[in-house]
Amino acid sequence: MRIDFKINNRLVSFELEGETQVGGNEILLLEDENLIDQTDWSDVGFTIAPFLSLEEYESIRKGIKQLIIQKIDEAGGKTDDEFTLENYHLYVNDEKHLDVAKRIQFGWDVCQFPIPIQRVNDRISSFLNQAVTTKAKHIDLNNFFVRIVRPSNLKDNNPPHRDVWLDRLRDAVNLYVPLCGSNEHSSLGVVAGSHLLQESSIERTAQGAILNGTTYTVPSVISIMGEIPMLERPNPGENEMLLFSPYLVHGGGYNFNTDMTRISLEMRFWRKEDEK
Repeated sequence: MRIDFKINNRLVSFELEGETQVGGNEILLLEDENLIDQTDWSDVGFTIAPFLSLEEYESIRKGIKQLIIQKIDEAGGKTDDEFTLENYHLYVNDEKHLDVAKRIQFGWDVCQFPIPIQRVNDRISSFLNQAVTTKAKHIDLNNFFVRIVRPSNLKDNNPPHRDVWLDRLRDAVNLYVPLCGSNEHSSLGVVAGSHLLQESSIERTAQGAILNGTTYTVPSVISIMGEIPMLERPNPGENEMLLFSPYLVHGGGYNFNTDMTRISLEMRFWRKEDEK
């Protein structure tokens, strides 16, 4: 069957394989920990704010560039002095990119983060008015992630979804920080206020999605309130962060740029154990 999304009013269509379903009348966020409940943006579900110092941000960019170069090398690719994060797509073909994507799928332990991870934990904690950490309390996870989305390619990012349809990702808050190529044509999409919708309001795939023959781990949203999903791009700028609830419908960050790879830092935070 064909399914449609709109992101910033641009229509994107896919062929879907598999069954779809709707949930019950529960609102998942009301059953779980709501880490944005002490903010003035709790109703919309996301916000944009300054991230760290410009020096720290540049250190993160440089460090992640080196991590990506390492993964390209491990995949059998080559880089040179002209390599940048923005022109990543010029250095990998589909096969090499798929190899790199698999190698970074589960992220890196925070011990490899380019600056002390406590600086990020402290920044997010102060912004949420409660202590949070990248260290999950329910699973063995203390990682940071990088998303690489090549230009004019609809396979490199997830379709619209809620993270919390995967139980291990509940009770958290999400961070998106653009490192390159993120603008009004490529940044992450969200559906404002959707974190407060009943499960019965959203039709989704029963399991992970298969769109245009590509398999995704997360279930894909099919419709919201009987209508096609309409996403907006909040579009944080350099050294800004998009902080959002994982209960929010988000994704669909298709890169409609023709000459820039979009790379973003993505992290999740949970309440610190001693805060309960």
